[in-house]
Amino acid sequence: MTKIKIIMLLSLVLLISSCVKREQATTLQVPDTPTIYNPSQVLVTTPDYTPNINNTPIVMDNSSPFNTLDNIIIQPDTIPAYTIPRSRYLGGAYRNNYNLKKFINMMVSKYNYDRYTLNSIFSTVSRDTKALKKYNVFKTAKPTYSKATKVGSWDKYRANFITPSRINNGVAFWKENKIYLDRASQKYGVAPEYIVGIIGVETNFGSYTGNHSVMDALTTLAIEFKKRSKFFKGELESYLLMIRDEKLDPQRIKGSYAGAFGLAQFMPTAFRQHAVDFDGDGHINLFTKADAIGSIAKYFIERGKWNNRIPVTMKTYYNKKRFHGLTTGFKTKYSQKHLLSLGMRPSSNFYGYRGDVSLIKLSRYDRDELWWGTDNFYAITKYNPKDHYAMAVHQLAQAVRKSFYGR
Repeated sequence: MTKIKIIMLLSLVLLISSCVKREQATTLQVPDTPTIYNPSQVLVTTPDYTPNINNTPIVMDNSSPFNTLDNIIIQPDTIPAYTIPRSRYLGGAYRNNYNLKKFINMMVSKYNYDRYTLNSIFSTVSRDTKALKKYNVFKTAKPTYSKATKVGSWDKYRANFITPSRINNGVAFWKENKIYLDRASQKYGVAPEYIVGIIGVETNFGSYTGNHSVMDALTTLAIEFKKRSKFFKGELESYLLMIRDEKLDPQRIKGSYAGAFGLAQFMPTAFRQHAVDFDGDGHINLFTKADAIGSIAKYFIERGKWNNRIPVTMKTYYNKKRFHGLTTGFKTKYSQKHLLSLGMRPSSNFYGYRGDVSLIKLSRYDRDELWWGTDNFYAITKYNPKDHYAMAVHQLAQAVRKSFYGR
């Protein structure tokens, strides 16, 4: 009997020892490297890394000037869809605003948007005073409507966009994304250089896409910018539908003070109407170069009615330093025969184009430059309705094209 007790005691000791060893084997070690929590539920172990506001694939090519830590973004397929929390209560900067509550009621009624989800979304909103100041809502700045007509205004404007560094960045961007630019050109009939020109003027090829919360800016302008309240309410409406469709965090997207975002700087309504998933990853993300390229080309065709069989614009010669004879601007329309009768002389054969043209006047310090614009010049103004903007896109596009092909 004593032997049996001894055997049982030894067995019990061995069993306890084994359990202790198993517990020790599963103990977790705390890593030395600090971790940063990403709102997209991804743990990043590099303290210098700042997540981008949208999800794009990681692309590393040491030959590209764009590959910095700021451009390394998480692959969308590895990130779970964002689920917006629901709340019975409305908070945020405009929690007591009657117009906001009326807007929420409209979204619920028109789109069957969940009211508690909208309460949660608008509870995150802060007033964007910088956006209000940009639009001079507080009436603290003098109107600047005549800037484009001042002597030398084109020289000043052009100097911001047609620079050696921006042209070089454009060539690098073209080389890096040639496959998508060629595909967009073939599918939509838009010359690659004009897609490059838009991205170059809008964001300097993605180097700056804006730091305003699009949600904050649109809400603030929709409520407080009375003069254009209808427009910004429409954009806010489109933005809310976009984040519901794409399952995005409404506060994660950063853009301009007007609410435009991505490399293409689309407004939310333009996103819903013209943006395209050009890299085929199942998401439309204008912070990716592929989707931005495809979406711009699609926008040119659908909104601008781009015609790949005609040129864009041509410089003409005039025998006087200043021109005051006719109304100028991208909305004008004259026959080439009439303009020739006023003493203008084309600088080329205009690729055989003989249709009506707009007359564009660019004020330089020493003279006025006169250009003829076709319907394709007008198409560029659908992006931004200003002569200077469309001409900057054109001249940057041509400069990048010349440098890219070396001629």
